[in-house]
Amino acid sequence: MFYVKLATQNIKKNRQAFMPFLLSMTFLGALNTLMLILANDQGLTKMHGAEALQQLFGFGAVVIIIFSVIFSIYTSSILDKQRKKELGLYNILGLGKRELARLTLVEMFFSFLITAVLGILSGIVFSRIAYLCLKKLLAIGTEFKFVIQPQTLFLVLGIIFLLFVFIYLLSLVSILRSDPIKFLQAAKEGEREPKAKWFVALLGFGALGWGYYLALTIESPVSAVIKFFWAVLLVIVGTYFLFTAGSIVILKLLRKNERYYYNNKHFIPLSGMIYRMKQNAVGLASICILSTMVLVTIGTTASLYFGEQDRIEQNFPRDVMITAVEKTDKLKQDAKAYAKKQGMTVTNVQQLKASEGLLFLREGQGKLKPGIRGSFSPNDADRAVNVVLMDLIDFNQVTGSSYRLEKASDILVYNNDKFSGKTLELGGEKLNIVKNLPRADELGNLGNGVTPAYLVVVRDQSVYDALVNKWYTTKDMENYRTPRYYLNFDIKGSTDKAKRLAFIRGLSRALAKDNSGYGVEFKDSYRQSLKIFDGGFFFIGIILGTAFLLATAMIIYYKQVSEGMDDHDRFVILQKVGMDRTEVKRVIHSQIMMVFIFPLAVAIMHVGFAFPLIKKMLILFGLNNWHLYLIVTLIVIAIFTLIYYLVYQLTARVYYRLIER
Repeated sequence: MFYVKLATQNIKKNRQAFMPFLLSMTFLGALNTLMLILANDQGLTKMHGAEALQQLFGFGAVVIIIFSVIFSIYTSSILDKQRKKELGLYNILGLGKRELARLTLVEMFFSFLITAVLGILSGIVFSRIAYLCLKKLLAIGTEFKFVIQPQTLFLVLGIIFLLFVFIYLLSLVSILRSDPIKFLQAAKEGEREPKAKWFVALLGFGALGWGYYLALTIESPVSAVIKFFWAVLLVIVGTYFLFTAGSIVILKLLRKNERYYYNNKHFIPLSGMIYRMKQNAVGLASICILSTMVLVTIGTTASLYFGEQDRIEQNFPRDVMITAVEKTDKLKQDAKAYAKKQGMTVTNVQQLKASEGLLFLREGQGKLKPGIRGSFSPNDADRAVNVVLMDLIDFNQVTGSSYRLEKASDILVYNNDKFSGKTLELGGEKLNIVKNLPRADELGNLGNGVTPAYLVVVRDQSVYDALVNKWYTTKDMENYRTPRYYLNFDIKGSTDKAKRLAFIRGLSRALAKDNSGYGVEFKDSYRQSLKIFDGGFFFIGIILGTAFLLATAMIIYYKQVSEGMDDHDRFVILQKVGMDRTEVKRVIHSQIMMVFIFPLAVAIMHVGFAFPLIKKMLILFGLNNWHLYLIVTLIVIAIFTLIYYLVYQLTARVYYRLIER
């Protein structure tokens, strides 16, 4: 009973230390409950096209568990540090390390009970709200029901229990390795002035510069994926090195500038920042990295969600898109006959003949050589382009043009590779560009892809055959030599979503009866699958963004508390040596504003440099509208800055209270 009573008193009396810890752990418990309920939803297994969504929720649940481990270690370490002085006093008053370990065990047990009950209950409430939001976002049916499964709750309970076991073991190691004097001095750690570590600072500048260089020089979406990890890793390392070493180097350089340093506005804030930067730099770097993660995560997922219509129109200029190895006249007749039987109409019919997208590699300006997809190397990603061949007769017929090409080497070219030369060397053949074409809507989505596209119009079929026979000589390349026939059309007669989906399922079966050697895609099916994926992705982005935001807010809070405790004695001395209360407040405000703005400004700078890289990556998801991504990112930055400022205002009150007590 002694330990129970003492532990209860400690939690009540140290509310300022325990409350943020319990709130953080409760929130982590709620997040785990929410994600695991979604990931284990049985209704998703019965929904058509929801496999990706279920995998996405499973991935989100794993990320939240990893995040929970990392963040619980951080919050428990702060709690331990704030309580070391108290534990040191207990030790001096007669409690040995074994008794302190028991006391900590009882405190952790009470904390576990509070966290488990509040975390799971609030998680269930959040889950109910999340199901309502997800149904709106995904536009899905009744299969997606809110059901609480006991095994899921036991799993959450197990995760919370293991988290507390782990952080208790860390506290135990800290107790066993410390002595009473160190306990009492622990709260004062970080008071020594740090040294200027030029080498580490230069490493930080180098890592950050290299990460930025990778982000700015990436040319293709494929290489963006490959290099994204390295760019992120370098920026994280560079940020930590710059905050821990670079900031001290810069502050000491400012101190050497006598005109700047010996100024009433700069003297106290600058000396204070140098004095304790070593302790706070890691926290500031963490705030910066987490802020960047919030901005990037929510910005990209929101762009995909709000850019859904752009992606649909880009990939599906018509409602139905058929690709075949033979002429599509019979497919067209069958489609019209089935539509008429169902009271629908086939309109805006488009028939094309062209090659499939052929992989070529740039060898210089206006020089391309054929590549084979089976032997494609990721190192060639920045050189890859997509070439589509088409003869002039088909092109003029589809676009209603009347171009003429006199020689076999004459061509018309459309490209989105910023190439505007007069000749194009294509697989060893030098071809004269008679005209660089604008993009024609009549060509549908020919050439669309993640790499730059070239649409090359040759004089006639004989030129077409001569080129492909020269480039692809072996029997296993027959597929590249064979042209493709495209049939695209719209469906009119109903706007009802269910009726249209039923129609395209019936149309698919009707075409399959008497036809072969073709593939068909439907805009309505694509829209449905995209809505489920984008809505789920956006939801995961909100959840992860909220988790990172919580971590940011807690680090800011802990930093303010830590600084408040460190600064209290210092500012009492300053008032004793003559500074009035107003002057002290001005100095405090100036100092914490510097600390407040610095991580946010660097985070926004990271997002700015990451923009070209993420813009390329979004192309892989079919989003080419970078203006939309820019607007969404700016809105997210504005909202995040506002929330960041509110968090700062709330936590700054704690700081001022500690200073003035």
